[in-house]
Amino acid sequence: MEGAGREAQESAATASAPAVPSSEVCERSVAYILAGRYEAALQQLEGAKSSGASPAGVENLRGLSLMLSGDLPKALRSFDRALELAPAMDEARLNRGIAWLRSGQPAKASADLEKVANNEHSALRGDAAYHNAIALDRLGRSSEAESWLERAQKLDPRLDAALLYAGILRERRRDWQGAGHAYLDYLKLHPDSVVAHLRFGISAQKAGRADVARAYLQKVLELAPQSPEAVEARKFLVMWE
Repeated sequence: MEGAGREAQESAATASAPAVPSSEVCERSVAYILAGRYEAALQQLEGAKSSGASPAGVENLRGLSLMLSGDLPKALRSFDRALELAPAMDEARLNRGIAWLRSGQPAKASADLEKVANNEHSALRGDAAYHNAIALDRLGRSSEAESWLERAQKLDPRLDAALLYAGILRERRRDWQGAGHAYLDYLKLHPDSVVAHLRFGISAQKAGRADVARAYLQKVLELAPQSPEAVEARKFLVMWE
């Protein structure tokens, strides 16, 4: 998450809860996932904040700084040291899971992320569940990824991006109605979401609801006429001209 990296680098002594990505960050990360650009998506979803200045905490913060600077091997070593010092430190385990994801090793990532998500006493369960969905998706286990997205939202209702991501996974398996429901739920929370309007419009078009599709695709042009989403919307609108 964007705020996490800056604050971790500025202070190792301030205790805080996990940061929640903004709607724009969530939407952009999901758009990257849709395009198969997982590394770009993960850059939008940085590690959680840590707390305290214990030796394990310092190692975790060092690892986070290294991860954000792109030095993943050193970051992983720092997270390993943090967990050797404090095996129950969920912040370090979550961050290590994200580092494994960014290193292209989703199986290792999933092992760490699932462990955090299953810890009933952890405040990071929702974030871990969301990232585990990404890991499982990268492993080709999309149905399990969907289940983990549902779990993520139950654990942390603030994770609205789970709705958007769930819609994309439903699109992939051609469940246009299910995808539409997910996008509409997201639009109730974020009525000006260009990504959700676009995805809903495309799902409606593929479901044979041309009038509905046209209305939502036109809304994309109204909200962000110069955006990549507008370019995509125009491709579909041309069909009805």
